[in-house]
Amino acid sequence: MSREISPDRLGDLLVDPREDLDVEIKNWLDIRGDKSHKATFAKAAMALANHGGGFILLGFEDGPEGLVEADNRPNPMTAYSQDVVNGAVQRYCEPSFHCEVRFVASPSGSVFPVVKVPGGHRVPVRAKASGPGDKIIRQNDIYVRKPGPKSEVPRSAREWEELLSRCLENRRDELASQIRRMLAGLDPRAQPQDRNERLDRWAQECFRRWSELVEGLPAEVGSRFPHGHYSFAYEVVGGAGNMELQELPDVLRASVVRHSGWPPFWYPTRKGIEPYAFDGAVECWLGGDEEGEVIEGNAAYSDFWRIAPDALAYLIRGYDEDGWDMDRAGVRPVPPRSVFDVNLPVWRAGEALLHAARFGETLLGHPATIRFAAHYTGLSGRSLVSVASPRWLLSRRYVSREESIRRVVEVESEGIAANLPEIVQELLAPLYTLFGFFKLPPTLVAEELEKMRSGRI
Repeated sequence: MSREISPDRLGDLLVDPREDLDVEIKNWLDIRGDKSHKATFAKAAMALANHGGGFILLGFEDGPEGLVEADNRPNPMTAYSQDVVNGAVQRYCEPSFHCEVRFVASPSGSVFPVVKVPGGHRVPVRAKASGPGDKIIRQNDIYVRKPGPKSEVPRSAREWEELLSRCLENRRDELASQIRRMLAGLDPRAQPQDRNERLDRWAQECFRRWSELVEGLPAEVGSRFPHGHYSFAYEVVGGAGNMELQELPDVLRASVVRHSGWPPFWYPTRKGIEPYAFDGAVECWLGGDEEGEVIEGNAAYSDFWRIAPDALAYLIRGYDEDGWDMDRAGVRPVPPRSVFDVNLPVWRAGEALLHAARFGETLLGHPATIRFAAHYTGLSGRSLVSVASPRWLLSRRYVSREESIRRVVEVESEGIAANLPEIVQELLAPLYTLFGFFKLPPTLVAEELEKMRSGRI
């Protein structure tokens, strides 16, 4: 069973880094670009998951007196974003699982990615695909942690017994929890720790689909969001079991919320970029036309969205800031991945929440519960700026050292429009805190949402 370490104590793993049964240490793996490295990482994650959970530390190699920082440190560390890491897991692991990534400072001040691999699986995690050349990982193999430490296929009866006993114990714990909830008069299926599982799974599936679409594109093209992106995913709880796919476009067109020039879940009609049916859902990709030709341009206008008849929606988009040629005064260029506008996230989240409310009520014909997730990546090294609103000019530099953040809120659709500032405040305040403990002013949220709704850009 993996040791439990609170997020603020992850630095302890870097004081004297060493491998253990629940700690795997790797060099600077190119998880995003090298297929062999991706398989190597997935194998380590799979073995730790079957062990009961653990940690993967990246960026170390053997030195004369132990592990030291490896050469060729990547800068920036976009190759270790949470999306990239979980993309490797989803490519090779069945059942898939969600890893957390944190960027942690060592005693020397150097920052390293620390990946937390969850345990608690009810069945052994297996390889659903082989690695390049049928090496590193082999399809249908199961990997566990062994003394050494090392990650290998279980060979002995004892190793199999330990793995299966761990899975059975996890099943017993779940059953006991369900019985306790029944005795308390609660729905045994509605466990708090699982309430976001469906939405998480949907977001992962959609990100994987987007990754397939952009896989063959040049690394730096805007459609690939090379400098980071944000995504919104939401679920209309208890929504639409009987809707047919062919009915969905009419609902989507009626649900578009137009408060800015580029609304979320925009439903285009131009040939080549219009939405289409794929794998039981409606999806739209603005990063290429129907012949697969890349559409050059700002990453902020290369949306991919996907909405399913069973009331699930997903949108991924690049940052406007990474396409700015000049600052508001027109004096200097703004390099990509350098700034994060203080106003734009409020507008984008507000529009997406209003879309969720309208879509849920259009779909069901009555108010609905909305479970809404916002995920931001590519934040490390960016500084907060205020371009559109002189009132919010910042007195000092606020810089993020964290690479990504994900937030989930659950709200009633009929209260979203009336309580939008409070909901957006709850959703985004932790995001802004990453930037040097910046405290998001409620007045900023209220004023920006008022401007958004009135069309005053």
